[in-house]
Amino acid sequence: MSRTFLGEPELAYKRDVYLALELLDAVTMTRVHEGVKVVAEGLQRKPIVNHSGFFVWIKEGNSVAQKITVDPDELPYEKTELSPVNFPLSTIQLQPKVDYPFSPGLTGLRGTLIERDITPRVPVGNAEVQLVWLDDSDIWRDALTTSPTNSSSGDFVSILRLAPTEKPKINANGAVTVRLQVRRGVLSRSSTDFQLPQGRVTDPSTSNPLIFAWDDLQP
Repeated sequence: MSRTFLGEPELAYKRDVYLALELLDAVTMTRVHEGVKVVAEGLQRKPIVNHSGFFVWIKEGNSVAQKITVDPDELPYEKTELSPVNFPLSTIQLQPKVDYPFSPGLTGLRGTLIERDITPRVPVGNAEVQLVWLDDSDIWRDALTTSPTNSSSGDFVSILRLAPTEKPKINANGAVTVRLQVRRGVLSRSSTDFQLPQGRVTDPSTSNPLIFAWDDLQP
């Protein structure tokens, strides 16, 4: 295991590392290791958090981990899990919940995904949403992060974090042209184009709710 990723773990454990996991805040890209519950199903021991903030599991004979579950508990992130295909060294970006305390300057939106635009509304949970944005060369680009919709309410938050070299096309009002892409299993659909103000996370309101209906999205 490379010391580049694991920093300087305790010498007693250096040769016996079985799994290592890095958790990143998907908004700030900082490591998260406090206040989160991480369990490797199939292993008896709890992970060790090394000096670099990685979760490290020590070998336990022939024991094999079936999956890793990450429960942020009271932290503002969605629960997630990792399958064995991602072992032995992995990074998980923890996706923000709707109540995540975003700092000024970040572009994104909070919204709700429903089945169709009728009453009563039926929420769509456990779908994957992602912003797609138009760059200054009129090419559509995928945002760097994806987010799940809440399993019971269909609520979600989707952010547009740009790399330093990425330049969005800005209109006269300083807004970015985007689409919302939604994946449900093997199906993928997109919204029509809309404008997203730069530098803030747009919130739904009673006068202009950010509600997206699956049936109104385009294949």
